[in-house]
Amino acid sequence: MEITRVEARHVGKSMWGNFWQQQKSVRGPSPMNRFPRRGDGWSWYTWPQGVLVVRVALADGTTGIGYAEDGTGAATAMVNEHLGRIATGLDARATEQIWDQLYRASIVYGRKGAAIEAISAIDIAIWDAVGKSLGQPVYRLLGGPHGQRLQAYASKVQPDDDLAEVRRMARDYADRGYAGVKANWPYGPADGRKGLLANLRYIEAIRDELDDHIELMSDAYMGWDRPFAVEMLRELSGLGLRWVEEPLIPDDVTGHAMLRELGLVPIATGEHEFTRYGFQHLIDAGAADVLQPDVHRVGGITELRRVCQMASGAGLEVIPHVYSAATLHVVLSQPGCTWIEHLTNPSYWAPEKRVDALFLGEPAVVDGRPELPTAPGIGIRVNKDALPALADWAD
Repeated sequence: MEITRVEARHVGKSMWGNFWQQQKSVRGPSPMNRFPRRGDGWSWYTWPQGVLVVRVALADGTTGIGYAEDGTGAATAMVNEHLGRIATGLDARATEQIWDQLYRASIVYGRKGAAIEAISAIDIAIWDAVGKSLGQPVYRLLGGPHGQRLQAYASKVQPDDDLAEVRRMARDYADRGYAGVKANWPYGPADGRKGLLANLRYIEAIRDELDDHIELMSDAYMGWDRPFAVEMLRELSGLGLRWVEEPLIPDDVTGHAMLRELGLVPIATGEHEFTRYGFQHLIDAGAADVLQPDVHRVGGITELRRVCQMASGAGLEVIPHVYSAATLHVVLSQPGCTWIEHLTNPSYWAPEKRVDALFLGEPAVVDGRPELPTAPGIGIRVNKDALPALADWAD
């Protein structure tokens, strides 16, 4: 099952689909909140929306598709000019060896960031090709289904000054069968005590709207500092939150550990962490109750599985960041994974706010539960209507 070709293309569209329609103008904490705003939402500071799409071809003619975020095209260049050459000629079934070669070959410019995202896309494409060649869904190649109930939580309720609209959004998700709902915080340190109290009113309104059996998660998106986070957690300690996500920037591992040690609200982090080495640091420091690796960032399917097994040994829960077909295949195979994030939008949104998915075949979430994949490989294919530049890669 020799890999005969690895090729990458850059597409100037968001891999986040409809979810980006919310996030591009969302208000609330972010790593950039300490600076004067120069535009709306996240749009003023985020890199251009773009996707690295990798296609791997095997000697038997089978091809596989993988992708990752790549706003500037840096990861695409890494695949085409370096990493693709390393993987070509290897046995696609030797996923551990391939990953190790890609990682070690890129150490001088990698270890985190775009290089690991490039490896992630290659790794996902390889697993897709192997599954297709063997006629099996990838989760079966990873050990088969763990057999436990898998639930999705809706991500996210977005901040709004009108708490009636906030309640409406939360109720919409609950009515669609989600067992959990996550909310973005509206305010951070720059808003002082007034912002803290507004945060409380906001989260209390959502909690009041949801039935008792529905979990409530929250996301600070790296936008708080230690003093604000401590004060916020103390105020939140009686509300039964499932977690506060990324209260600090991801490299403040010691700060996350300090917040967790308070024992006030569980701490979740990891969507901006890379490889098992980064997650080993989080585990050793006691920095999280819930780990949130992203298959498109952490190093692909091969590395996400490793992180899940490391977390299992440490008694930690893994609830990966972002819903995608590749994420779902790993979650289905790992006994410690019983939740999955689903990036969604209110059902009452007008059609003109929606965009076409870049890839077809992603399992739907019905009544708050993902459908079981049945197609060989990852199960996705290029949507040539949304990605006309990749029409020749569409099956």
